[in-house]
Order: sequence, then C-alpha cells, then structure tokens
Amino acid sequence: MKRRVALAVAAVLAIAPAAMAGGDHYKCTKATQACLDMMAHDMKNSGWVGIELDKSEDGKMLVKKVVSGSPAESAGFKEGDVLVALQGLKFADESNKEALKAAKKAMAPGKEITYTVLRAGAEKKLTATLAPVPQEVLAQWIGNHMLAHADNTAIARN
Repeated sequence: MKRRVALAVAAVLAIAPAAMAGGDHYKCTKATQACLDMMAHDMKNSGWVGIELDKSEDGKMLVKKVVSGSPAESAGFKEGDVLVALQGLKFADESNKEALKAAKKAMAPGKEITYTVLRAGAEKKLTATLAPVPQEVLAQWIGNHMLAHADNTAIARN
C-alpha cells in the first residue's frame, strides 16, 4: 500500500525534508501558535516545484500528480516518474542524507533544481526553476499541520 507524502512537494519542500530523504515523518513539538509562526516564517521563502508524491512500501517516491501551470509541468515531469536524485544526490544513498537536507534548505524561488527521475526504465534529468509557494498550497500545508496539532492536543487530554 502506498502512503501519501505531502506536497505539492513538492515540492519540495520546506515541510517535507525528512519524507523526501526517506526518513521518518517530522513531528513538531512546539506549542500550536509557536509552530504556526515558525511554519509561516520558514515557508515564506521556500521554493515550490508543484508535484504530489506517493511513497511506496519499498521507499520509492512516485510522482502521483503534476500541478497544472507549475514549474514541474514546465520541466516535463510526468505522473508515474520515480524520483531518484536531487541535484545529483541519490535519495537511496544514506551517505547523502545531510547533503540532501542542505540542498533542500537552499531551495528558494527563482533557483534552478535538477531532479533525476526514472521513467520507462531509463533515468532522465529534469530541471525546474522554483516558484514561490502558492497561497492555497501554503494554507493547505499549514492547515494540515495544525490539524495534527489539534489531534495531538485531543489525545493528550484523554
């Protein structure tokens, strides 16, 4: 079974670095308002590529959707592509974990990024120029994260 990994990740993003690197899901331990403030500040300057991903049981990141009008669409991403590498750093290589974190942290609007994807059995490089995160995507990410805070608060009270 596949589990949905955030995005419009795609991007890439600011809230999904652990998921994109194949690590555990990030759990915010801050108070709700502090977390909201931090997320809004951090995501303000984050780059967005415009893909939605599914992570398969074997850890592969599959492009589930390419957002219409996104940098990913312009770069030629297709549904079914498997993400292999970012800026030449392979996701499956554990020794790249810190370098991938640094590469993702540097992803800002206007910067070019290159993904290596596996399509029809062959690797292909796709380069996209990151855009600012659209307001509706930002609202969705923050809303989903805040709902998790509300769920955690409810569990803690019971």
